[in-house]
Amino acid sequence: MNKELWIKQWFFEVLAKVNSSQLQEMATDPFIFHMAGGRKYQVTHQEYLSFLAMWHQRFKNVQFQLTHILSDDNKLMASYQCHATYHGGWLRIPGKNQAVHMTGMMLFKLENGMMTECWMEDSNFDLYQQLTHYLD
Repeated sequence: MNKELWIKQWFFEVLAKVNSSQLQEMATDPFIFHMAGGRKYQVTHQEYLSFLAMWHQRFKNVQFQLTHILSDDNKLMASYQCHATYHGGWLRIPGKNQAVHMTGMMLFKLENGMMTECWMEDSNFDLYQQLTHYLD
């Protein structure tokens, strides 16, 4: 398995395009999703696709750039930057078509080429500051 290709497909097909067939080829159903603060969820493909669809309603014109890719045995990690246009709906912050910049890291545990667990840390606080600075 080409791990660099795998991670590019995750970001540029699953995350950026909400590609359900690509998700089915890349992740077990369900899989474990770890979020900031230690929260952990078991999510089905349908639940994850619904979350991504909602995210894409709030953030449009999403463009990812992978800044680092690291792999070790059955783990794969990428740090990323993301540019998008905010259209409202996140934390009740009104949308004004603001250009936003996000950063983060995702760590994936793979078994037989399929992702079984995912950890995500992102720049939500910085994003909040970008979207509310005009309120001052």
